[in-house]
Amino acid sequence: MHDEAQLVHDSESESPKIRKDNESIKLMNEKYNTPKTSLLLFHFDPHPFISSKSRLKECSIQHSSVENKDIYLFRDFYMKDESRDMQDYSRNATFSRSSYGSQESKEKGEEPARSMDNKEKWVFFAKPPQPIKEIYKFLSLLSLELNADISTLPWDICDEKLCASAVATNRVERSSKESMEMGKHEDFNTEKGLPFGIPILYSKEQAYYPCNFINGSEGNPWLVSFMLYATAENFKSSYGLGTVFCKKNGEITTRVPCEHMNFVIFEGDILHSIEESTIPADIHTWRVSYVFKLLINPKVPNKSMKEELRKLLGDSQ
Repeated sequence: MHDEAQLVHDSESESPKIRKDNESIKLMNEKYNTPKTSLLLFHFDPHPFISSKSRLKECSIQHSSVENKDIYLFRDFYMKDESRDMQDYSRNATFSRSSYGSQESKEKGEEPARSMDNKEKWVFFAKPPQPIKEIYKFLSLLSLELNADISTLPWDICDEKLCASAVATNRVERSSKESMEMGKHEDFNTEKGLPFGIPILYSKEQAYYPCNFINGSEGNPWLVSFMLYATAENFKSSYGLGTVFCKKNGEITTRVPCEHMNFVIFEGDILHSIEESTIPADIHTWRVSYVFKLLINPKVPNKSMKEELRKLLGDSQ
């Protein structure tokens, strides 16, 4: 964790600006035209946050990939007081809903995690603790550096049975190997097709990308997930409950450990799941993951956002 004295702070006036948008995304699949679907998204307006630049230079970034899809693990981005704040927030927050990795895992009896319901999730997003505000600032900086519009995905995309949300929270105390296997899922898959149309920002006329495209390829949007871990004070990374990333055939190739205040940016069409736990029977502990599903939409036609992020993070180290 950063020592507070070593980090340059932004002025009080430099708060992240988040724009509400209920018009730019177009629903393309009538299956999801349900009362629970919300096409609302939130844009992180570009801004050169000094503190975010400083954190980016000082933190450790580990890159890995699964079938040429990128995973970035960030360590030591946060200050010590922010670490304590997030621990306190997570300990006292309410997670009143059961959540599952997939419909199949639910039907097969997977032990559920706990997540925030719609009201709890909204309060968390709109009035976040300071460490989450730092995420918003970081995304605003990335928006500027990548010359892209960065937003959440639509708030909720729901059919009659399932609902995919742009913001997800998961509080987990234990997880079996069977739950890990049954819970493997993708957050989205652009090659199979999205249920909504994304506007082409560099088009002179109003136009939308096809629902099927190669995620992050030149001139196309890049959909990624951002996940922050928070843990109890007595939690150890050896207890598991990190994230496993898999090939399309389900083979686990990468394990990201669950460590307090580390965060991961990964391509959302990588198959992944919560790692099984190895917590001793006499230990009570927990971990929470805070997930933001993001749309990185290029403002120019001849750039790959995936490649631009690789360059940016490579140059920052």
